[in-house]
Amino acid sequence: MQWDLKPEDCPNKDVCGIITKLTEEEEIELYQARLENNRRIVERIRVNQEQAASSLLLSRGDAQTPESLGVTDTLAELQTAISLLESTINELDEGYIAPVGVEAHRYTVKRPYGCYEYNKLTAKDAIFEPQIKRNKVKVIHLSKDDDQRNIKGRAGIEKRNRLLAIKRQIKAATELLNEAREDASRESIEEAVARKMT
Repeated sequence: MQWDLKPEDCPNKDVCGIITKLTEEEEIELYQARLENNRRIVERIRVNQEQAASSLLLSRGDAQTPESLGVTDTLAELQTAISLLESTINELDEGYIAPVGVEAHRYTVKRPYGCYEYNKLTAKDAIFEPQIKRNKVKVIHLSKDDDQRNIKGRAGIEKRNRLLAIKRQIKAATELLNEAREDASRESIEEAVARKMT
């Protein structure tokens, strides 16, 4: 088959007898055959060039769908991952979560009768509610390693760090999803086809 064959060079022009150049909107009459209950049914249909091309490709071109290409399953996996991530965030949201910039430190107190290790939460600015003073303070003392104040304070820092890591990953994923959407809609399908054929 010659793709660049012009109508006037068609070897069947003597059989057809007529060469007519149609505009894209003009309809032509075609015969369409199909099998129904093991019987061949032939119908006459009127279509324009675009409809004829679509009919040919949809019926014989092994047309695919987002589902057959795996896009639908991948989207379902993404929705499941988002649901699981929401559950994880809800679990991390229980109890104390330390503010950004707050860290835990262990320090040693020396007394004449011995040295003792204690823990504290510290912030660069005075953000903590005071126990005695009127103004906010930069430090909360958490006592010894096995004290619940220390354990919960350090757990709050760990939860904060995990939530911030989730936030970073969500932002990165959002950027990738937005990039995919922009790539898919940057130009129309017709413009992309025309660009690739030149």
